Amino acid sequence: MFKVGLLDFLSKVNHISVLNCSSDFEYVKDLFDLILRGKYHDSDIDLGIIYVKKNSDKEYVIVDGKRRIIALSLLLCTIAEYHSNISPNISVLANQINSRYLKYTTNTKLLLFGLEKTVYEKIITKEPLSYNEKQTELFVTYDMLLQNIKNLDFDIDKFYELMIRIKVNIVFIDDFIDRDILYTINKDLRPLNQLMLIKSYLAESHHSEIVDNLYFFFNYKFDVFLGFLKAYLSPKFSTLIEDDNQIYDYFVKYLENIKKYQNFDEIILGFMRTAKIYRKMNGADYRDTDVKNMFIKIISSDGRDMFAYLLELCEDYENGYLPKDSFIEVGNILNTFLQERMNSPKLKENFDFSILANELNKVIYDDNASN
Repeated sequence: MFKVGLLDFLSKVNHISVLNCSSDFEYVKDLFDLILRGKYHDSDIDLGIIYVKKNSDKEYVIVDGKRRIIALSLLLCTIAEYHSNISPNISVLANQINSRYLKYTTNTKLLLFGLEKTVYEKIITKEPLSYNEKQTELFVTYDMLLQNIKNLDFDIDKFYELMIRIKVNIVFIDDFIDRDILYTINKDLRPLNQLMLIKSYLAESHHSEIVDNLYFFFNYKFDVFLGFLKAYLSPKFSTLIEDDNQIYDYFVKYLENIKKYQNFDEIILGFMRTAKIYRKMNGADYRDTDVKNMFIKIISSDGRDMFAYLLELCEDYENGYLPKDSFIEVGNILNTFLQERMNSPKLKENFDFSILANELNKVIYDDNASN
């Protein structure tokens, strides 16, 4: 680990890629004030540790520190833009910021993904943005920083001098899997994009398209995709996965274990079949009125977390292994539980998924045995 000025680091690299696994810009809201407070002291403005993977002498991947790098780049861009507007001639400062820190030749130094990439590059190159692009968190953050710069009761050049004092501690992690480092460091601190983590993991076996296919299958509804993953994985570990940030960890553990017994194509076929069933459950999309009403009641009682138990049962029901009467009886028991849970918060706090699953299984097995 070594300490370096963040602007000095940016000036010496050609391109910086980032892992696309964080999902918010909360950090940025405090960054401006953090830098501004630097005018009251002479010490370094410390932005903590940034984990970096080195691809070549001037090509790096930011494993942890994406938001700090993006925030600083956007802040530099706002300084350059504001300085250009107030300068009667060509702004030397704006040219210096663009050529040293934001661009390498005509391209941006910071390489993002998808819509973020488009919006970021348009901001840096001063291209017009569409209405939808201006609604992104990236542009909203940039606009917020620009307004802060305009309202400074403090000379803009002095603010830039404060940024020169920004330091970070860089740790190179070339011998480790960058995705796992990012997950381990941040899983208890902030939301991570579970889909991108899983996609990165699957890319190692050249199956990353599975995530895109499923995301499309669930109509690009992020919460439905995460709900399916939790419902699919929970029974495999006899626990109800409630924390979204744990999904990636459970997914990898499950897949690494099941690959010992099945080939990958069989696993994915089963995965996709179950996804189709989950989509029907999630929308109560059944022709049978009794089954449809059962799911409507469960959904109305905020009971989609119970899909973790019902998913496998529903699969058995659709395949003809579970009689409709037994399926409906389990649904009625769950609805009674959900009504009690809505009236008693303590019931939710003390909920044990494995105990509930065992009790409901007894109902099914006893009914089937008697038949």
